[in-house]
Amino acid sequence: MTRLRPLFILLACAVAQGTCAQPLDYAGARTLAHERIDNLRMLQAEADRRAYEAQSDRSLHGPKITLDTKQVWGRKSVDLGSIDVGSKLGSGMAGAGALGQMLAHMPPIDLKFDQDLDGPRAALNVELPIWTGGAISAKVAAADAATDEARLQVTAARDQADTELATKYFAVQLARSVQKLQSERLAQQELEVKKAKRFEETGTISKLERMAVEVNRDAAKRELLAAQTNTRVAEAELAGLLRVPSLDALTSPLFIVTSNLGSLAEWQDRALSNSPILAGIRAQSRQADEGVTAAKAAWAPQVYAFANKNLITHYLSITEPDWVAGVGVRFTLWDNKDRTAKVAAARSLVEKAQAAQAEVANRLKTAVETAYLRSDQAREAYRLTDSTLAMAQENLRLRERGFAEGISTADDVNDARNKLLAARIARRVAAYRFVVAWATLHSIAGTPEGFVASMEQPNTLFEN
Repeated sequence: MTRLRPLFILLACAVAQGTCAQPLDYAGARTLAHERIDNLRMLQAEADRRAYEAQSDRSLHGPKITLDTKQVWGRKSVDLGSIDVGSKLGSGMAGAGALGQMLAHMPPIDLKFDQDLDGPRAALNVELPIWTGGAISAKVAAADAATDEARLQVTAARDQADTELATKYFAVQLARSVQKLQSERLAQQELEVKKAKRFEETGTISKLERMAVEVNRDAAKRELLAAQTNTRVAEAELAGLLRVPSLDALTSPLFIVTSNLGSLAEWQDRALSNSPILAGIRAQSRQADEGVTAAKAAWAPQVYAFANKNLITHYLSITEPDWVAGVGVRFTLWDNKDRTAKVAAARSLVEKAQAAQAEVANRLKTAVETAYLRSDQAREAYRLTDSTLAMAQENLRLRERGFAEGISTADDVNDARNKLLAARIARRVAAYRFVVAWATLHSIAGTPEGFVASMEQPNTLFEN
């Protein structure tokens, strides 16, 4: 809970003021970046859209119910021919006397009439797909795969953002550290100027030596100005990434992992198993497979059940039913699209996805190897600065003593101080290069949380 407190303070401050004027560790910066990077928000919105579309497609197996209402104007003419009632009744009543004769002379009756169809109509229609040749199942599965692909794109973008964040976050730490070293160097040079003036007054050194010390002091000022500019640039880039106007203290220092980094083969296997980029290509491959199934379904008949219920029967003609239900079969005899070519196109997309999967896997292995080698090289370079740093410290101590005794010149002392400064900067640069390579390795392997966790390991060396 104690570790989370700075993050809570940061988020509360960010919400209330839109600033980042609180100490910020890398984990807090990562959370802030994931919330504020516009590209991540855009990809997340696309993933949400795909998820909603997949949810909509899952309803295709169910019935489709529609209510059809309309106002009708029309007339129906019915002609059922005529019936000769007289001949039929007259022959049957031949012995009925006058009544029979009267019936025998009846004219034929025409069975014709007009029906007024004017009036409202309301019908409830239901259609339920029973078998579609796999078209619906293929569409649902393809939509689910598309959702997975969109979500994996979000994950891949977050991993990439983590690499960018690590690069910029620790670039600020490096720049601030170098600025601090340059500031300390300038302070030492100011002291050297004061000492040189005293030595000149006592005749220990010449005026030229004193002027050389002042020149070195001015050079230190220029280096400090350059370091300050580099710090402001690094801070501006990180603030822009986090969408904050200013930065305060960053509490996660540069570091080196001293434990075993693992083997290259282990990292490559990890990348092939966890990489969201490769998993996204697999999702594309599933979509292509379902596209073949859907294309083949165009050749199959469709079986469906249907029902119709007229809700208003008063205005129906005698030929319109009150309700009707049944089962139908629909078969496309000729399509205005070449179904054979469509199947071939879908199969080509499958081949494309398979080739892309092989290509991405090969690139992943190469990228992992590059990041792994750079991590190991930076760590070794950091270790090798120990001897250089120790020698530079001893060399400066001897040169400063020699200058006080008049044995060494101001340039000798300045050169020794520059070598010590260079060794210290090289040590921090090596740590920075390790952090960037280490973050890249975790990002490529799909294990960004491992990078954050490595900062809390007991065998991690921190470089302030």
